[in-house]
Amino acid sequence: MLPSLTFTPKRFAIHRRRLLLAAGGSTLLVGSILSTFVGPTVQSADEAAARTSLAQRLSTSTWALAVPTAWLAAPLAEVRSGDSVDLLAVRTGERPLAVAIAADLRVMSADERSIVFEVDEDSATAIASARASGLLVVPLLRSAH
Repeated sequence: MLPSLTFTPKRFAIHRRRLLLAAGGSTLLVGSILSTFVGPTVQSADEAAARTSLAQRLSTSTWALAVPTAWLAAPLAEVRSGDSVDLLAVRTGERPLAVAIAADLRVMSADERSIVFEVDEDSATAIASARASGLLVVPLLRSAH
């Protein structure tokens, strides 16, 4: 009989280490899959704010006013939710004029078409009056420091 054709119980025996390693790996895999379905989800402040409605994020006695970017005489670069903006009304021509119409407006949301500001009654009236009068609106981004 040839030695290579003999079958011994040692050759096909599963080593205890391999069995233990396979069982531990399987347990970790099942645990990680279950934790994605059962475990609590951690969210950033931006994600949590996006899930709440705009009306819930407004302070008391304030309104949300969407200002189209076409109304702005200058672009407002890198504005984000929570930033503070001042608005100036400007008239050019023979009798130039520059007037502050709204101060410390909080940005609620912004995209390429419009910027939504949190405004009080006076600021909303001033912005609408400036636009109706044909004045150009210049936004000024306030420093966070």
